[in-house]
Amino acid sequence: MGASASKIKFRESLTSLISRDVSPEDAEFWDELWKIPSSADEVFELLTPDNARRLRDERFDNLATLFTQATAQLCQIVETPYTIYFDQALNCVRVLTRVLPFLLEKGDLGDGDLNVEALCWGDHVDGNTTVASKKNRRNDDDDKNDDDEDDEDDSQEPLALLVVHAAMHMLFLPQFTCEFYEEDDEDDENDSDDDESDVSFDEEDDAEDKDVAMEKKRAAKADKESQAEAGLGKPRRIRKGVRLTPHPAGIVWAPGVGFTNDGKCSIGNESSKYRRPRSNKSKTVQNPEAAYTRKYDKNRIEVLRLLLATCSDPLFSPADEYNPLASRWMSVAVAADAPNAPCLFYSLLNTVISYDPSNSSFGGVPYSSKLASDSHVKLVDLSAQVLCVLLDCGLPGDPLPVENQYGEPVVAVAEAQKGGFNIFRSLLARISDGKDLNTLYRGFVRLLRHTFESKNTLLPSSQSKLECYQEILILLWKTLEENPLFLDFILTRCDVCELVVPICYLMYTSRQDASKIGLVHLCTFILLKLSGERSFGVSLNRPFRTKLPCDLPLFSGSHADLVSITLHKMIVNGSYRLVPLYSCFLTVVCNISPYWRSMSLVSS
Repeated sequence: MGASASKIKFRESLTSLISRDVSPEDAEFWDELWKIPSSADEVFELLTPDNARRLRDERFDNLATLFTQATAQLCQIVETPYTIYFDQALNCVRVLTRVLPFLLEKGDLGDGDLNVEALCWGDHVDGNTTVASKKNRRNDDDDKNDDDEDDEDDSQEPLALLVVHAAMHMLFLPQFTCEFYEEDDEDDENDSDDDESDVSFDEEDDAEDKDVAMEKKRAAKADKESQAEAGLGKPRRIRKGVRLTPHPAGIVWAPGVGFTNDGKCSIGNESSKYRRPRSNKSKTVQNPEAAYTRKYDKNRIEVLRLLLATCSDPLFSPADEYNPLASRWMSVAVAADAPNAPCLFYSLLNTVISYDPSNSSFGGVPYSSKLASDSHVKLVDLSAQVLCVLLDCGLPGDPLPVENQYGEPVVAVAEAQKGGFNIFRSLLARISDGKDLNTLYRGFVRLLRHTFESKNTLLPSSQSKLECYQEILILLWKTLEENPLFLDFILTRCDVCELVVPICYLMYTSRQDASKIGLVHLCTFILLKLSGERSFGVSLNRPFRTKLPCDLPLFSGSHADLVSITLHKMIVNGSYRLVPLYSCFLTVVCNISPYWRSMSLVSS
């Protein structure tokens, strides 16, 4: 079937769904619908917002069947991932991505509709989930055994949960979004064995060079000192908990935090004398040459869009009524039993911070981004968006280190079962290794500095601008808030001025743009948090020699002068909507002023 013919056939199928009732038993119609080859652009073009709302309001039973069958097919592909069904699965993903926001528009955080509630969170039989259909089915089934029906309904999981879990499974589906991997014989989620028969003592030390060993000892000592200064102390040992280690490690998408370029995973206490039997499979990629492949980026983008759509229901509630604990969809995605949650966290985080916009997949050739589109850039943008959404739900994570008997980071079961638990916030709060913190810091610096370095090139506009810099700032703010070790690390062991320069640049260039008021607020809060530390004020005395592509007054001085001049311009030449931030600007200046050694003429 040609592209034009398939497009016409898909349009005819959508017209039938909107104009007439289609029975769930019409296998020929539904099978043909899912097998029609269609791209994401075609689905969004043909299923317009008006058509989607008409389908929801006038033919809800058809929409319920569409939603139910698409979800069932995704669950089936997760159970039996055969490549011949991948195109059909992509069609289901695209349709669900399109219709889900219109369902959530009538969800419990939106207008509130009983039919939508019953479809997503209630019982479902053959896709007919309207209230009237339920009453008719109950009247027709009076002669049946009511107890058996109740047991069957109770055993069914809500479609909302199935969609979210299927999407998280599909993000790590062999030959669809990752390479083949081998499952270990370990417990999937919890460590519940109290027997010491499963614990082995590793008596053989790895053969390492003395210099490498000494360097590791120094790094470990520095990490312990940082943890002690942050008040975290020694790890608490428990026998049972929800593991925070990615399993298996070979399916993570990119190197970075916890993962080296050759596919090795460093998460967990390698120095512990108790280790899991046969744990080497989950610590090293079986084929290092194929590690972190990008050939599945397009499929990852499709499934990430679906996951983002499932978490979009807070958009339909008033901003002043936003509650991070209210969304049931997001609660499912961040729960302790969410499939592949640690792998997804490290994949999203590492995809973002390992990206180098000045040397993309085109090899850094000038104007290469103008000639062809790079799917990996889209994946980076989408990964940053999804990670920001997942970190915005639930309660803050506990940074106190807790380990199981094998030295792996875990969360106590009692803690994981509490309302508002967010496994992604716990994972972010528990990053403690010095190398991982440095990788995180270098990634933030590289991405944020590109906002002005891309304009300082000899060839104008030869480098593409990073589009997700606002999401990068949100991730930086979330990391500073969630992880106390990261704040201490960048102030004592890094040059924090490397972050200050792009933050001041973004504030200065956005001061009169009404659409970027939120960006200015975010930059202000980051500076306000950093300025409360003495080390930050001392670090700002370093000389400022960076050339910024903006009309900032020329001066010869330190980074403290840069901060002062930027905040002064925000007040005298900024938007009137920045008035609520004036007190914050003055607080930042007051916080750094005791450590300001010399003031330039311009800043004075």
